[in-house]
Amino acid sequence: MTAQRLVENCVLTNQTAVVDEMLNKHLLPEEYIYPFLGDVMEWWLIDSWLAERLKRENQVIIEEYGCCWWGRLASGQAICMDSVIQKIAGE
Repeated sequence: MTAQRLVENCVLTNQTAVVDEMLNKHLLPEEYIYPFLGDVMEWWLIDSWLAERLKRENQVIIEEYGCCWWGRLASGQAICMDSVIQKIAGE
């Protein structure tokens, strides 16, 4: 699978504003992001398949309310160019 196809199929939408607001209102446990506090640049709604693979790569994943959010530690480039996405796509 190519990294582009992985992103098209598994990364659903940017939800940075939603997750930031939920964290600010303490609607999500801070334990999810404590070691990465200040490092997460974007939050993306993703499917559970990608969430499991990103967890194996020690990425920030929040699983609450029937959703999976990935705390992306990069910004400014296409998601398919992230090294972790390239690695998962190559497996």
